[in-house]
Amino acid sequence: MKFIIIILPVIIGFLIGLFTKPDEWFKKLKKPKFNPPNYIFPIAWFILYLLIGVSYYLALKDKPIKYWIIPIFHLLLNFSFSIMMFRYKLLFESAILTSLILLTAIIVMFLFYNYKKINSVILLIPYIFWLVFANYLAWFIYFIN
Repeated sequence: MKFIIIILPVIIGFLIGLFTKPDEWFKKLKKPKFNPPNYIFPIAWFILYLLIGVSYYLALKDKPIKYWIIPIFHLLLNFSFSIMMFRYKLLFESAILTSLILLTAIIVMFLFYNYKKINSVILLIPYIFWLVFANYLAWFIYFIN
């Protein structure tokens, strides 16, 4: 069970990424100077999803299912971004969603902190930094396009 909880975010993220890759529409959008090259995103998300999986496992392994609701809801928001942005091409809605993902990630961190699961909180710090950067990218892309 431990392995499944840890690797599941990686598997789901990979599958969603496989079916919602950026296409010509996205490549033609204006982007900020600090937009990373495309090959960075799958590497970053692999690492981040692995950190999320370990964090969730450490924080929730001994908790009843009701404690899993907000963290799972957060992951569902996260997984829906690629679909909204690359499949439906909704720039404004994707930017809003990115902000909601950041907000719910911070809430998850506070929950884990309240559960006295400091290692889980620490594992989410790189994810929070990435989400701040993702918000910058999403809103910048929306405003200049």
